[in-house]
Amino acid sequence: MKLKRTILFSCLVLSYLLFSYYALGGWWNSSFGTLLILLFSYLVWEKDFLKQTGLNVNLVTVGKSIVLAGITALFAWLMMKYLATEQDIKISFSHWKNYYHDVFYILNEEIVIGSFVLFAMVGKWKFSPLFASVLLAVFFALTHFVFYKWIFLDKGNIALLTLITLFLVGFVRNSLILQTGHIGYSWALHFGWIIVMFGSNHIYADTALKVSEYDRFNLYLGSTEMLFIGIIMSGLMLFLWRKKGPIIQIR
Repeated sequence: MKLKRTILFSCLVLSYLLFSYYALGGWWNSSFGTLLILLFSYLVWEKDFLKQTGLNVNLVTVGKSIVLAGITALFAWLMMKYLATEQDIKISFSHWKNYYHDVFYILNEEIVIGSFVLFAMVGKWKFSPLFASVLLAVFFALTHFVFYKWIFLDKGNIALLTLITLFLVGFVRNSLILQTGHIGYSWALHFGWIIVMFGSNHIYADTALKVSEYDRFNLYLGSTEMLFIGIIMSGLMLFLWRKKGPIIQIR
């Protein structure tokens, strides 16, 4: 039984790695990956799979998450337009397929490297929820540096200021998951930002060249404005931790 569970979970992780991004090509890959992740999650956890995936939400929470995603997308658009103007960068909408892809690849990330990891750290490995949130936020920031420095084809340096902001937003995201027991709000914040930063077109006006991914990180998340916002949001999360801690305890 343990071997079977290990094999199924390995298939789940492999589904995430192969089908969440553009590794195999195809704009629909991420949604197919979501179906596989849900299938293998059900086979591993059966009736508890919605709780473990962070998808144990009602219609009201779904509605709130969609509204929050819209608000975040509007904020991201205005903030990036402001920052891009200083660098003579033009931001424009891209194809609907890009936004479709973003919906599901972010959902997959929130499930696998969000709820799965956090709930395992708190429930199985007995980390304190606050420590788990901080530790995964550190990992979240450092993996961006490592992947863009040595692994991705589009290589470049992620600046220190960007890494600090990534840590702060990662902490906010992790805290939301642990304090609500679901990924609805964390997905909303993540998706609302990403559809503008990666889903949309960012072009240098003078050369008509695309802005690289690592440059987008450094330009937008590495700005002092976003650092300040990240500090405020993290402060609010710390206040909630101090006031009531995690709402749930994952077994």
